[in-house]
Amino acid sequence: MRAGRRTWVYVQPPSMYEIAPCSCGNEATQWSEFRHHLWCGKCGKDFVPEHNGIFDGPIPVMACLMLGISFDRFNLETRQIEPFKLED
Repeated sequence: MRAGRRTWVYVQPPSMYEIAPCSCGNEATQWSEFRHHLWCGKCGKDFVPEHNGIFDGPIPVMACLMLGISFDRFNLETRQIEPFKLED
């Protein structure tokens, strides 16, 4: 059984967050419409990655921001970008 549908995705592709590629080796994956899954355009399938890259451990947010990694999200329901905000 698949996970529910996503309501948002990060604005950058999964590879930017060092999330594992498809088993076929394709690193140019996209966010799947299903939570916890990615989409491989080469294989034409949704898959659960072997690991979630930077999301598997403590995230050095400030270092990520300095490296150009964005945590802004695209809301699929409102079709708006939701900027990432550090909590005060």
